[in-house]
Amino acid sequence: MYLEEDSSIEERLYAQELGWKVLDYIKKCNLYELPAQVDSDALTVIEEIKAVLDDLTLDDPTCILRIDMIVKIFYYNNLKTERHWELE
Repeated sequence: MYLEEDSSIEERLYAQELGWKVLDYIKKCNLYELPAQVDSDALTVIEEIKAVLDDLTLDDPTCILRIDMIVKIFYYNNLKTERHWELE
């Protein structure tokens, strides 16, 4: 994406510097490792949620305890949910 014609010099210099920083970061880390890390993180979240669902100590008829634990897993992993805004 290109900057708008009316972008200020400051915006253009900022965008250019940011671009160089991103490029430098990508060169330092293996770009092909990023999808694998995302997949690994997603699998970890799923495993944590499964553990909550399988936890027999969280046995209440309305599953509120399980829902609370799953919401906490979301927040711990920086995944936003509209449920339980008080955790923000």
